Amino acid sequence: MVRQGNDPVDSSVQLKELLLHEEQKSERYANNVRLLFTFLYFAVAFGIRNELPDHSFYAIIAASAANLVYAIFVHIVISGRKPYNWIKYPSISIDILLLSIVIYSFGSFRSFKTEAFLLYYLWIGLSTLRFSPRLTLAAGLLSIGAYMIIVVAALVTQTITLGTITDEFTSDRVSSVNIVLRLVFLSAFVALAVYIAMVFRLIASRALTKKLLQVKHDHLSETLDKLRETQKQLAKKNRDLATLSEIDPLTQLYNRRKIDLILAEALKTADPPHTQVALILLDIDHFKTYNDTYGHQVGDQIIQTVAEVLLQTARTNDSIGRWGGEEFILVCRETDIGASMTLAERLQSAIEETRLNIKSQVTCSFGVTSYRDGDSADSMLKRADEALYISKEQGRNQVTVMA
Repeated sequence: MVRQGNDPVDSSVQLKELLLHEEQKSERYANNVRLLFTFLYFAVAFGIRNELPDHSFYAIIAASAANLVYAIFVHIVISGRKPYNWIKYPSISIDILLLSIVIYSFGSFRSFKTEAFLLYYLWIGLSTLRFSPRLTLAAGLLSIGAYMIIVVAALVTQTITLGTITDEFTSDRVSSVNIVLRLVFLSAFVALAVYIAMVFRLIASRALTKKLLQVKHDHLSETLDKLRETQKQLAKKNRDLATLSEIDPLTQLYNRRKIDLILAEALKTADPPHTQVALILLDIDHFKTYNDTYGHQVGDQIIQTVAEVLLQTARTNDSIGRWGGEEFILVCRETDIGASMTLAERLQSAIEETRLNIKSQVTCSFGVTSYRDGDSADSMLKRADEALYISKEQGRNQVTVMA
């Protein structure tokens, strides 16, 4: 039932809806009291059957039966899902009307000297349960009006007469001062009931506002949690995408695009007296023969094995990438030509000593170069490629250096 919103107008609408919901819940309690008093009317009517004229007895029974039917109708209406805010206004009207009929039918000895009059106070008080000052005021005005009507009706029909009240319980005499005092007290009680209804509504409004704020806070916290989780997922996906854009899926080494960036970044600090940069380019010997003889699946396994050897043998500050189909490259920082040659020879030996599930021995040819003044990435790559070509031409499984 509660809609989520942030602006004051929307919050006001939500509060009204919540108050209306509470009023509708209180209608159930009022209807339970209505049913209780219906049976009370029946019980009283039969209890003093011998004291009542027939027309009064039948009037009470008819009014009670009508009240019972109306109570059943209200129960059916409020048990449904549709809003029933309208029902509270006819409810108080029928309650006061039927109560007045019952009081009048009891006669002067029951209606003007006994506690039957206090039922008006009860019904006015019950209206405060609905948290509606206007409804309470309406119930009070109806009670005052109904009481004045039955007084006038009783005087006209001579059911009662004005005069000094006697000590007799069933006297038909009633004091005009007594009638006025009852009206005064009834009016004062109406004012008090309206004030109580206002207090009830204020308390309910504060409680519901607090609940509404808590619901909004919980909703906001939930939204923020979802947002944080979404941000984490987006960050992870971004990292995954970044990884996919930089990593070769077969070998899990850097791809050519990433190696280009690493080399360009390394060359920015390569001018003397800064650190040196070296390149090692290697190619698997006779790779096409392996593919043709054993199939592409074995060829992929050879590429993966060479990649693993490079990762295990190279230094931690060397950046390793897959340069092409069966070609690999290492960008070596803080490395001069001598150190890069030593590293290439160590890599050559490690690959040569690695055994795979094929008859042939897998070897690689190497081309090594280092940074020269004025070098660019293209010039270094060209020099490394020329050195690799020389290794191939001279019988493969060799390291060629072009300083």
